Amino acid sequence: MAMKRVELDLGKYEPKLVSPGVGVWQYEKPLPLTTDGHLRLIALGVGAGFSNKMRQSNFIIVKGQTALFVDLGAKATMRLAEFGRSVHDIEHILITHSHADHTGSLEELALKKRYEAPFLKLPKQPGESDAEYMKRIVRAQNRGQFRPALYIGDEYVHELWEDVLRGGLMVTEKTNIGLADFFKIKKPREITRKNPDGWEYWNVGNIRVASFFNKHAPEGNIRSHFHYPYTVGLVIDGRIFISGDTRFDLSLINEFGQNCEMLLHDCQHYPGGVHANFNELKTLPAEIRRRMYLYHLSDGMLNIDVKADGFASRLEAAPIVYDFDPITNSNEA
Repeated sequence: MAMKRVELDLGKYEPKLVSPGVGVWQYEKPLPLTTDGHLRLIALGVGAGFSNKMRQSNFIIVKGQTALFVDLGAKATMRLAEFGRSVHDIEHILITHSHADHTGSLEELALKKRYEAPFLKLPKQPGESDAEYMKRIVRAQNRGQFRPALYIGDEYVHELWEDVLRGGLMVTEKTNIGLADFFKIKKPREITRKNPDGWEYWNVGNIRVASFFNKHAPEGNIRSHFHYPYTVGLVIDGRIFISGDTRFDLSLINEFGQNCEMLLHDCQHYPGGVHANFNELKTLPAEIRRRMYLYHLSDGMLNIDVKADGFASRLEAAPIVYDFDPITNSNEA
């Protein structure tokens, strides 16, 4: 098994005027969302929610013809535009928790998929009247023809709708609209728990995803009975550990990341709050640090040489990607 850092050739990165007075830096070639079958990790950014230098930490997990978007923050769609992509390229999405740097563009995704996608994908036919065309559009909307798949556990459905999306999405064509009107809800195929903390599993195409509850809330502010606020980390194909936003907790790494080839952990350069800080992560065993890439970084982390303290590196954003050699057999996460 092996993982390698690859720089994609996306051509020139240069400013383009996209409308009068509005421009965007953009690559010549679009970001590929398929591979030849191997697993690929793409980071749209590696910064914390308030980073002004590293974009927000949202991921795309690609394997073969499947691209799973992990989180879609408030600045994510502008980042996608730099790569010649938009929310219309999203067919599979999973959200780790409700902060705006992870959910801020979900409303745009939901609305554009419901109201804009039908007109893009179903052009008006020759001789078709406006009335007939609109009926065909509405039928496609009601069938959910363009809804992206949302991989979500029962414990998060209510919170995501009521606390994050309802206010912006409920003002639409019917009063009893809900999450399932905008997304194809995909519940876990399996839940394995010896206690309230444990695994939830999904198959996303040929990508295996396991989620585990982490500790991204102040001590004493977690209602562990049903995990509110909901916040999770992930293991991808049993190979990539993603801590999610979490306080430092060695038990999470030992329990869920011990057998992974690549470990990603959020990190800030100062103590306190609801994220791990660098001095805490430096106490990890050397064998773990050698496989660990730091992400969700506060801007102050740019001034620290993390390799000098035994870490693999700071994670890098696209067009740098991380490719994993195919393996014939792997153990379940």
